[in-house]
Amino acid sequence: MKNLRIKIIMALFATGTLFWGCDSLIYDDLKDCPQGVYVKFYSKTPCADDSLFIGNVSSLTVFAFDQEGKLSTTVEQHNVNLSRDFEVLVPVSNGNYSFIAWAGVNEKLGRKSFTPGVTTKEDIMVTINSTNGVAERLNNTTERIWQGESPIVFLPNPGEYGSLYKYTAVNLRELTNRVKVIVEFDNVTMKEYDPTKLNVAVSSANGTVRINGTMPMNTPVLTYPSIETKLEGNTGEWNYAMLDLTTGYSNKLNITYTGNDKEETVFDGDLIASILLRAVDKGVNLNCENDFTVKFLIKDYCAECWTHFSCAIYVNNWLVHSYSTDL
Repeated sequence: MKNLRIKIIMALFATGTLFWGCDSLIYDDLKDCPQGVYVKFYSKTPCADDSLFIGNVSSLTVFAFDQEGKLSTTVEQHNVNLSRDFEVLVPVSNGNYSFIAWAGVNEKLGRKSFTPGVTTKEDIMVTINSTNGVAERLNNTTERIWQGESPIVFLPNPGEYGSLYKYTAVNLRELTNRVKVIVEFDNVTMKEYDPTKLNVAVSSANGTVRINGTMPMNTPVLTYPSIETKLEGNTGEWNYAMLDLTTGYSNKLNITYTGNDKEETVFDGDLIASILLRAVDKGVNLNCENDFTVKFLIKDYCAECWTHFSCAIYVNNWLVHSYSTDL
């Protein structure tokens, strides 16, 4: 038998077809043969017809979880280009595995430690850094966070099948949102109102995210700082970047006016429940869009009725709500 094996190997050398793999031709014991899964990455929302590829990200972390939901291994890379051809080899073997990927996490988000055999998908992945209840400012152009999970992949016992490599893909969903708040006073009926006297505050309890992309309840409410503020003529504009906006996490938008020697409320409510959810039937979908422009158009609709005003709210140019207020 030994002489036959040597003759086969010599013949393969002669023909140039010998691949030094971990197979039964060369190894009597296959239990330590390497296996793994090549993971690719794309992004496709429920509203899209085709996939997109994210491109350059500051970091990529791929978690492999076994069929018991425990962490098997983690692969990390930095400054990578998530193109159509990019893939990561995750060394796993003999079992059912799912893969969770995170992209774009940087030093502004504090990461937890992960322990193979202990960490689960429900453990904390990141918490945005904050000081005195104010979240660290995210760049609304370059700092975007992505997360997704693959289907389950099965690898057989290497003791029977030797080396085997399979392929899977992760659909990365963006876990960051950008919100532009615009307040415009009607030029004719409210020309005395000054946008510099407006105060806008956006806050949410969405600063902590688990590995599986969900958020724990009862986390601190953080105020997000405005990235850029523009005040011109009769209009004020405030730009924000934040982690994922999800219902039930105290997503507050508060707008006040102090131009009449007192603080008066323009709007105070749940950003999602009061505004964004109303836009779903109008063409805005929280599962498909990450950029929102929320515009308040305020007009004196009855000058003889003391200080009653109408406020129309537009989300991404769709009129989603109108009401009267007392400024």
